[in-house]
Amino acid sequence: MHIPPIALQSGRMIGAGLPAYIIAEIGSNHDGDLERAKKLIQSAKEAGADAAKFQSFQVEKLINPKWRPNGSWEQDPAWEILARLSMPLEWHEELSKTAKKIGIDFLSTPFDCERLELLLKLDVPAIKIASGDLTYLELIFRAGKSGKPVFLSTGHALLGEVEKALNVLWESGCKNIVLLHCTSLYPADYSDASIPAMVSMQQGFRVQVGYSDHTPGFAVPLGAVALGACVIEKHFTDDKGRQGPDHPFALDFKEFSDMVKNIRHLEKALNGRVKTYLPAEKEERVLARRAVYAKKNISKGTVLTPEIVKIVRHAYPEGIPADQWELVIGKPVLRDIKADELITWKMI
Repeated sequence: MHIPPIALQSGRMIGAGLPAYIIAEIGSNHDGDLERAKKLIQSAKEAGADAAKFQSFQVEKLINPKWRPNGSWEQDPAWEILARLSMPLEWHEELSKTAKKIGIDFLSTPFDCERLELLLKLDVPAIKIASGDLTYLELIFRAGKSGKPVFLSTGHALLGEVEKALNVLWESGCKNIVLLHCTSLYPADYSDASIPAMVSMQQGFRVQVGYSDHTPGFAVPLGAVALGACVIEKHFTDDKGRQGPDHPFALDFKEFSDMVKNIRHLEKALNGRVKTYLPAEKEERVLARRAVYAKKNISKGTVLTPEIVKIVRHAYPEGIPADQWELVIGKPVLRDIKADELITWKMI
């Protein structure tokens, strides 16, 4: 199944057979500190990420100040937290410049149409839509209409909801789409990762796929890359012990670096679809394989029998391979052969 690769506006190509595009999801781990946000971008670059991603929301356009957890309306405790972690308008250009200066893509998830327009003015290379907004079709349509590639996260979604959102993107004219499989639990258990669902979406919708992961460590991202993920998104922090909603399940610098290194190693191992030996294995084919040798001295004219030949290493090219040894049985030799001598076709 051929799905055309996607060209990001940063010049990066993503798709089957290409290196996975790895996103360090900084999210709200800046903790309301601009300088800290800049340092996290630098750390993400040093850890090997292709993109440093934030979240662009206005609390009053994201949640209602009151919720009903136990049947009665009361103040939503998330309001104060989100208000504190909301990324100020003026940060966006500053962080975008920081990322551009050190050669890493700046991304941010827009949670409303105003923030989408802001990101478009900053010419981000792609638009990421959060799982919670899979049914926010106005935002999805505008993202698709922008002409940017769209990364569409699919946590806690039914397949029909994914299809509906995709149809909106297609209607908007968007062709460069990556569906990100996701389990919206923080953290998620390995048993809930369902990596094959990512493959099913790719086969069913014929679009590029990736994985937005919340499990501990990086076993799941490795599995996703092995099964065709072209984008990996993973939460990133410099200190998992800090206060904040995203720090505990994020990868720290060492863990993220190890993930990137292992993904790059895995990608090398995924090369080669035809079973054959490599040029570098040519010597091992000689050293490890067997050929026909004389078990003892054999006089000219002697008919070869199993009792006077042996099948041992090494299988030099001029010898008779082990899988053809029966062809020499019953044949007379044309000259004297010494014990332990390699038997060749010219000798019989």
